[in-house]
Amino acid sequence: MRPALLLLMLLSACAASLSGFQPAHVAPKGSVTGEFGFDVSIPTGTIIRTIDAAKTLAKAADTRTLTDAERRQLIEAGANLALDPPATVMHFGLNYVPIQNLELGIRWSSGTWRGGGRYQLLAQESHGLDLTAGLAVSRFSYEFPVHEIVGDVLRLDDFVRWGLDVPLLVGKRGSWYRLWGGPRLMLSRFEAAMRLNLPAAAGAPAETAVASVEGNAMFVGGQGGLALGFRHLFVGVELTVVQLISTGHLQLANQSQDVDLGGLIIYPGIALMGEF
Repeated sequence: MRPALLLLMLLSACAASLSGFQPAHVAPKGSVTGEFGFDVSIPTGTIIRTIDAAKTLAKAADTRTLTDAERRQLIEAGANLALDPPATVMHFGLNYVPIQNLELGIRWSSGTWRGGGRYQLLAQESHGLDLTAGLAVSRFSYEFPVHEIVGDVLRLDDFVRWGLDVPLLVGKRGSWYRLWGGPRLMLSRFEAAMRLNLPAAAGAPAETAVASVEGNAMFVGGQGGLALGFRHLFVGVELTVVQLISTGHLQLANQSQDVDLGGLIIYPGIALMGEF
């Protein structure tokens, strides 16, 4: 792995939280379930090219004046890094079952709070497998350290993302295992404020330019997981693979344009899961 990507993964924890670590059944009425673990977000293709392009332009800014197109390219790189970075993500979730088949929960992951619920549609005892569907809303806010990678020429002052996801899981269970899988879909709206701090170069004075990016994103793919244990405690592993499809509106000074962001994300994780 390139040193820049490794550093970014250690510094950042602002990737979208795509894991669930919930089996396909809802626990009995009155139960409390929870999970604690770590995930790794691994974007492919686009993110590597984005980092390399941004580093090259940041170095060029020390010796010459960047063109308007190059300035927009730097802002686009910052938006990509904020929206879809390689990162380690810690998470913790608690759920409660107030009535039979209905689960309500809250989840924290690095920079994000998520609340929602799900309902059990099919039960293994009656139908041979479990099936649950739900709805959840999340909010993420973080000042992502873009400058740690591309230098002080680019700063991310603020990044806010709202998310809406629809968990749908099918699976099987036994006293010693949990097995689940299903589609992964999350819709989000994001806003980012950035600054270009351009040094004096080639006779031109130093300059600070304020920029913003806003847009919509969709994470679509699938996930599957397996947990092993006994009675109340299980150790689970989960793999999510999604395509990030996103369009952002970039505003820099009096110029604006739409840019395509995103790429394929591979998202493995591990967690301790409990049901009491």
